[in-house]
Amino acid sequence: KEDGSFDVDSLKKAVRIFIIAQEILVDSGSYPEKSIVINSHRFRPLGLGYANLGSLVMSFALAYDSDQARAIAAAISAIMTGTAYVTSAEIAAVKGPFEEFAQNKEPMLKVINMHRQHAYNIPESHCPDYLRNAAKDAWNEAFDSGSKVGLRNAQVTVLAPTGTIGFMMDCDTTG
Repeated sequence: KEDGSFDVDSLKKAVRIFIIAQEILVDSGSYPEKSIVINSHRFRPLGLGYANLGSLVMSFALAYDSDQARAIAAAISAIMTGTAYVTSAEIAAVKGPFEEFAQNKEPMLKVINMHRQHAYNIPESHCPDYLRNAAKDAWNEAFDSGSKVGLRNAQVTVLAPTGTIGFMMDCDTTG
């Protein structure tokens, strides 16, 4: 943003759009092997991620390997993933949860709750309040909505190496 802060609302809007788009593609995608097809339909895993986080950290004039950079990266990651699960719950309210959700509800919600607790542990001395609060809010909403209606996707995010694709996207950093 112009004031030098991170645009949380735009991130959340982008996450919502891309989760909906990826969810649509689960049924239209082609997979290399039948077992992958079966699991993709039973669990509906998605793979939203980000690129150029290192450049964002540097644009805030932070040392790449600092406690503050790690706290901000944790908050942004928490907002992204929590919001993705909120969107997954919204879709589940309309289309139903993933096929294996009932069997996996307890451990799934336990994992969601563990992420929520970690969002509460982002050090306030290293991360702006607005980011920490957005991270906590995202996971609170993910847990609440997932508990009520279930989740459409067993997985919503992935942090994969972005080396080659990062260069194709003209990223300044590739990690």
